[in-house]
Amino acid sequence: MIQKKRLIMLSMVLLLAFFATSATGTEKVYEVPEELVTGSRLATSLEEVPAPTYVITRGQIDQSGSKDLATVLEKHVPGMFVKQKSGFSNASQVTIRGFLTEILVLVDGIPYYRSSHGAGAATVDFRSFPISNIEEIHVVKGAGSAVYGSMAAGGVINIITKKGAQGGFLEGEIGPNDWRRYAIQGNAADNGLNAGLWYSRKEEGRHRLLKDTFSMEDFYALKYREDAYGFTFSGKNWFLKSEIGEYKNEYETPGWFTPVDINSEKGQYQRYALRYAGSNYYILMGYDDQRYYILQNPDNYYKDRAFTTEFAKQKQWGETLASWGLFFRREESTFRGSSFDPEVEQNRTNYAPFAEFSRPIGDFIGTLGLRYEIWRQDDAENHNELMPKLTLQYPLDNGSTWYLSAGRFFAMPSIYELYAKGPWGTVGNPNLKPEKGWSYDLGIKGADHSGSWNLGLFYSDMEDKIIWRNSTYENVDQFKSYGLEALRRWDITSKWTLSLSGTWMKAQEKSNDEWVNSYGFPEWLLKTSAEYHSGPWTAGVDFSYLANRNGYPSGDDYFQTDVFAEWRSGDHTLRLSCYNLFDEEFMYDSAGWEYYGTERSIYITWKYSF
Repeated sequence: MIQKKRLIMLSMVLLLAFFATSATGTEKVYEVPEELVTGSRLATSLEEVPAPTYVITRGQIDQSGSKDLATVLEKHVPGMFVKQKSGFSNASQVTIRGFLTEILVLVDGIPYYRSSHGAGAATVDFRSFPISNIEEIHVVKGAGSAVYGSMAAGGVINIITKKGAQGGFLEGEIGPNDWRRYAIQGNAADNGLNAGLWYSRKEEGRHRLLKDTFSMEDFYALKYREDAYGFTFSGKNWFLKSEIGEYKNEYETPGWFTPVDINSEKGQYQRYALRYAGSNYYILMGYDDQRYYILQNPDNYYKDRAFTTEFAKQKQWGETLASWGLFFRREESTFRGSSFDPEVEQNRTNYAPFAEFSRPIGDFIGTLGLRYEIWRQDDAENHNELMPKLTLQYPLDNGSTWYLSAGRFFAMPSIYELYAKGPWGTVGNPNLKPEKGWSYDLGIKGADHSGSWNLGLFYSDMEDKIIWRNSTYENVDQFKSYGLEALRRWDITSKWTLSLSGTWMKAQEKSNDEWVNSYGFPEWLLKTSAEYHSGPWTAGVDFSYLANRNGYPSGDDYFQTDVFAEWRSGDHTLRLSCYNLFDEEFMYDSAGWEYYGTERSIYITWKYSF
């Protein structure tokens, strides 16, 4: 309690000091950007956000040859480690700076995760995002809790879906293991109104999935199918969209009473969003419904519903820009681990007033963010938490910017971690404490005529990290991650572009008063990519090297090569891509299972735009 009071007093002092330097002047309206900028409510572009930021464009998604969102993220975000299991039969997991459950995923600015699971990005099924319906992806590293609240300790991934415009496309793709992907989208525009409809299907057959560490036998995914569709409707200041999808999956695992168990599962989701932006305010609302079933046992199900709304107002006083507002989220979860377990139904509500201020301070630009999280939940302790973040930017004449930031983060345990009565005897812990800590960044970023770059140091220190141990969840000693990140992109000529990135990181947990490396996180992650453009042709190659995954054999470091070639003629595009060209074999551990990474896979894609 004393520490919390000190934190509140410190934030008040910072706020008063911030305004003490404000110049007096006439109040001005601060225009709300058409698209909210990920990582800040005051910036008008990602380049202005004082943190490592990355934009994955529609063109990069197309040319990556990736069949799913997780692979796209791994290819284009330096330092992002993805447990990319072979095929589509198991959801992949993404990590940033040693964080997993503490990464927040947004869809068009609205938090998206499952409460009846872990927390953060660990609960997001990246298979449920048809890549043909994604316009851009924004990734911001570092603590974002002062802007976004719980689960934004390690970073934010904002998936921006397509909006209706005149025209459309028809797309088809084939690949190994009976892979098939089809997509169609049609859009119309008239008198300032835009409308669009889309549909997507994915299919995959039998392929190697995991290895039993006891028998050393291989087990296989059998078949996968996903259907998704939706619509968009937008005007000058507003945007409405819907996404609905379902997938079915069958796969093998070592049997309990027979050599092989045949597992089947079904997932369903619905996502709706509405955004309206006035001249100096915006309203954002979203609803999502996610359901997951184990079909061989219909009594095993997980159902999540969430309603989110946010209102913010923005103004300018002299040189001071300000934004303030209120966030609201209602989460409802119902789950039953098996026919032998009782049904669990739990609800909770999150309120969060927030404010962000930015102004010049001499040659610097200072930004102060404040957010007060209020969580009210059934049958568990309620929590209140104040999260400040202070950032200083120093712009240079050459277009680059130095930045220094310090931010408080806060991550609530999920409903499942609190109340689970799941399969294999998992029991929740209603006494769990939220994860808390501080994150610091120091770096430089910029761009010139030859390309862009960033170089930065990061350090995060967490208390009460939540882990699964002895069939339950508990808080453990401290966790920290620190390291160095670097990225450089060059436009070498009008035809050639080159990108180099490297990340060195230590992710460590404190156990018995000693710091030990966290399981599975790589110490080194290096990437290189080159692209060639000439007339209708585009070709590229990506190299990645991952080393020193704690807990894995030293020989499990791996070097991976991906290539693609694309030809455009009028309205037609033909693409040939190969993932893991030299068929490098590597494994990922997940919940005690050893999964194979993606083997060499060649895909042919055709697209007709109209």
